[in-house]
Amino acid sequence: MMNAFHSNIPDRTFEKLNVNGNFTRLAVSPGIINKHFTPAQFQKIAEIVGESGAIKYSASYSILLSVPTIKVKEIINELQTVGLYIAKQGPIVAIKACDFCDGDKMEAAEITEQLYEALQEETVPSRLRLNINGCASACYNAVYDDIGLVYQKDSFDVYLGAVPMGAHAKAGTLFAKRVSVQIIESFLQQIIELYQKHARPNEPFYKFYRRTNSAEYWQALKGK
Repeated sequence: MMNAFHSNIPDRTFEKLNVNGNFTRLAVSPGIINKHFTPAQFQKIAEIVGESGAIKYSASYSILLSVPTIKVKEIINELQTVGLYIAKQGPIVAIKACDFCDGDKMEAAEITEQLYEALQEETVPSRLRLNINGCASACYNAVYDDIGLVYQKDSFDVYLGAVPMGAHAKAGTLFAKRVSVQIIESFLQQIIELYQKHARPNEPFYKFYRRTNSAEYWQALKGK
């Protein structure tokens, strides 16, 4: 029987490969909602990474590929030809979502796509994770990201300020309840604008919200 702990230290990691700065890490997934890879996609990933790179599972709904930096543009094009999504990196709004029960509960899918088109990759002081879950079960842990949206019949509950890791990790707090799908985009845009305007350089959202959550501008937004 295979021992689940027989190889705890991998031969190739991004850190080992990138000692000389020649490798780039790509976060690859089937899409924002779809979580199912196809055999052709896995075959393409294996073909691209080969024996020289590395493949790592991550907790952020994606697979991390370590590939030669010199070939990144070519590799991204190849991955996209088989329908894979490559997440942008850096201090931007990064949107993720649940799988909507593998397509059985798609009521919030349209507004999720709308929010992605409007907000994804907007520049912010530090990477801002917006997690959208399509029902009250919130099984993809929306409340544990910077901004968590939990859908409930034509509206969203909005959670802010989760501490994602460390000794003081905790879920976000309920900031606004039953925000209509008609105004959720503008509501989120106002939150992002407050972060852009009032955050310190490189300040993570949870630190910003913890520092400012009693400010009048938050109360004004909550009252709208």
